Order: sequence, then C-alpha cells, then structure tokens
Amino acid sequence: MKRVLVTPLDWGLGHATRCIPIIRQLLQHQCIVYIGGSGDSLLLLQNEFPQSTTYIYPAYKPVYPAAGSMVWAMAKQLPRFSRVIHDEHVMTEEIIARDKIDLVISDNRYGCWSSAVTSVFITHQSNILMPLRFGWLAPLVRKMNHRMMKKFSMCWIPDLPGGESIAGDLISFGKFDTTIKHQFIGPLSRFTSSGKQSIKYDLLCIFSGPEPQRSILETIVIQQVNKLAIKALIVRGLPDGTNMSALDTTSDVVPFMNSEELQDAIESASVILVRSGFSTVMDLTRLGGHVIFVPTPGQTEQEYLAERLLKKGIAYTIQQSKFDLTEALREAKRLQGFIPVKESNNLLAEAITSIIQ
Repeated sequence: MKRVLVTPLDWGLGHATRCIPIIRQLLQHQCIVYIGGSGDSLLLLQNEFPQSTTYIYPAYKPVYPAAGSMVWAMAKQLPRFSRVIHDEHVMTEEIIARDKIDLVISDNRYGCWSSAVTSVFITHQSNILMPLRFGWLAPLVRKMNHRMMKKFSMCWIPDLPGGESIAGDLISFGKFDTTIKHQFIGPLSRFTSSGKQSIKYDLLCIFSGPEPQRSILETIVIQQVNKLAIKALIVRGLPDGTNMSALDTTSDVVPFMNSEELQDAIESASVILVRSGFSTVMDLTRLGGHVIFVPTPGQTEQEYLAERLLKKGIAYTIQQSKFDLTEALREAKRLQGFIPVKESNNLLAEAITSIIQ
C-alpha cells in the first residue's frame, strides 16, 4: 500500500475542497492517506475523511485589507509566508521519515516537497496575474513562482488544455514550460451532478475566504437581502461554527455545510451568490446554475475569472463596492448560467494511476 501525504493550502476552503476527489481516488487505489493542513480547510477534510491521520501544519493566515492595495498588503506578509514555507518543509521531511511516506501531493503549499520521494504540486496559477499598475512586477513574480515549483517532481494542473480551459491565462507557462514537468488532470470537483431539484430558495449565498473581506461581503449582502421579499439561504463558510456573531436576518442561516448538504443547496437554488475562486468555478461547472460572482477586491485571479465568464455570457459579476442585489439577480437570470458537465475525469485517474505505480 502506498502511503500518501496530501497538504492543501489554508487560503480559504477551495484548495481543500478540490483535494477531495483526489483523496477519494487514492483511497480507491488502497492508498493510506495522511492529510496535513491548518484552520478551517483542515477541519473540512477531517469531517470528510475521519479515518485519515491528520497533521496540523503551520498556518499562513493571510489577512486581506479592508481597503487599499491587495499587493502591498500581501507584500507586508511575505516574511511570515516565507517562515511558514520553511517550517512546513521541515515538518514534511519529518513526517516522510517517521511515517514512511511514498508520495506527497501539495496543493499550493510550496514547502511540502522532498527530494526523497515523488512530490507533486497542484496549481491553477502557473501565471500569477498582477494588477495593471503593478504589471512591471509580473516577470519577477512569475520567475519566483516557477523557481519554487521546480523543487517538485511535477506539477498537476486541475484544468483542461487549450480552448476548453477554465483558467485561461492563469495557466500560461510561457518560456518556462520546457523546464517544469506538468500534466493536466482535468477540472476537480467534490460534487457529482444529479440535476436541478425543485427550487427551495430564490437565492443561495455562500461566503468564504480570509477575513475581513468575508465578513464585509456578508454584511453588505444581508443588508440588501433583508429589504427584498425573497427566500434566501445563507451559508457562512465557518466550519468551526463557534464564537460567531448572530446575523440580523430572517433568512435561513447555517455556519457550514458538508459536501452533500452544499450540493443539495446549490441544486435547489434559483441563483447562487459566491466568490469567483477557481475551485468554486469548477464546482459550478459540475452542478450548473445561475450565478452572481462578487470577486474579492484586489484579488486578480477572482477578478479575471469573473470577467472571463461574464464575457462568455455564463455568469454575472459585480464589484463588492458597487453591489446591488436587485440588479445582480435580474442580470444573472438573463445570462445562460452554468450548464452541468457530467463527471468524466479520466485525466485525474490516469495521473494517479501513473504516479502510484
């Protein structure tokens, strides 16, 4: 039996949720799966896979600015991020030696690699986009990103190549594509499409991501939901569920939902309001639906994906600072929406079979 260590980034829940189909396939291959992570993302995977041994890794705990430049906010946190990368590398080496790990699969944790075993890095951002006024930094950021990626045995890209790509420019390797061994493993989703159910809610709001932006969006949306005669379900994206303030709303509210519960909620909602993270987009591609995207301010990846899908006529997007729920509901229903794509991820199955043999 192969012993596999899976380590998702704790930057929101998306990195953890897209590891779920990977872990499921590893278990089907009789692998012993160890999970390393931190915070809510680790808690999510502990709930999904209670039989797996888990390790608490150093937490990145990124803090998004309430206002101002995202680039400068991230730059100020780089020293702490660098320490986390160093510490998680040391911890990974210790776990490999102690538990006789055969394979490490890291979702965007740059320190989770070892020269002693095959190490796989999962990312949909081989090309990290920069805001226009910081475009001059793009070559340097890309070079640094690829330098860290080359420490791994190979890179898995959770997307399709060419014109079928979801991520578009985010997965461009440019001139570095000959020096980084990479493989497309197809879109990853924890959900299995079962078709739309009868509509229970006019609006499903799913809040997630680092603070304070998660709470800021939650406050803005709920204030406007309360003024409309609609039936709404609020999923706060808080797996811990403790020490959280009550919400002043007549809408249905839950702190968190597991995969089965969330799929049921998405398939029974007329419109879904959510951040435009890549993992969320993959989930919606699987389940379908009319969507309102509200990108995290200053997060170029989410802004790019939301605009890309708006131009394709699939989903509506609106800036958080200009949020108007009445307009967003109207426009989202006018667009095509996501058309459910049946699960058929032979690329992932082939990648896993190849790497564990």
